[in-house]
Amino acid sequence: MPAGYTATIAERNSFGCSVELVLETPRGFEASPGQFVHVLCGGDGRILRRPFSVSVSHNGGLALLVRPVGEGSRWLCSREVGEELDFLGPLGRGFNINETRENVLIAGGAGIAPLRFLAMEMRKRGLRTLLCWGMDGGEDFGRLPDIIAEESGLYVSTRDGKRGFRGSVLELLDALEVDRNAAFYACGPREMLADLVRGLGDGELERTQVSVEERMACGVGACRGCAVPSARPGAPYLTACREGPVFFAHELDWERM
Repeated sequence: MPAGYTATIAERNSFGCSVELVLETPRGFEASPGQFVHVLCGGDGRILRRPFSVSVSHNGGLALLVRPVGEGSRWLCSREVGEELDFLGPLGRGFNINETRENVLIAGGAGIAPLRFLAMEMRKRGLRTLLCWGMDGGEDFGRLPDIIAEESGLYVSTRDGKRGFRGSVLELLDALEVDRNAAFYACGPREMLADLVRGLGDGELERTQVSVEERMACGVGACRGCAVPSARPGAPYLTACREGPVFFAHELDWERM
């Protein structure tokens, strides 16, 4: 069973449409890029936890990037410094870092959270890393793009053209003429991931990892509410919370996705 923790909110930052909560890391907590925590979002009788990718885990701090899209996430966004949160973690399978190739990281919207953590870990190891982030509007995430650019370097694309490249993040990749022999890592809306996969050859699928965003109830693979279509022989479905949320692209059946 995963470990349970109570952590205090040490810092709260507003970034456009999102809120970053920095928690004092409990003793013994250590996460890898791509893993998530399952947070108990209290009030109004809610008993199911909500999954949030770890976006930073270093120097005694654990950071979560939260967008208020439902009752649970809205409750979490309203928490203040000094309040405590109850969570389980770290959960799930994280990214397998390729240390022999250039690494291209592709984020869509709030999918930046695990890729920010991954980029920081890669830079720490001295690996060649290219981080690209696509969003709808140039003001969606406030000054967060500037902070990440200082941490790891960043290329941004926006649909409205108010920041960086005008267009989608996949159009940005084409404009950058990315090395097709690179290792790819992506997190974002399912449509973005599917478009990325459709543009890859078989050899590229073998070195492409995707973090899928699914609704998770239990977080440990018991309820199978987060099942995704599998391309593995004999396994029609895989659970995003246990076998994932990170998968190699060839492990999933993208026609059924």
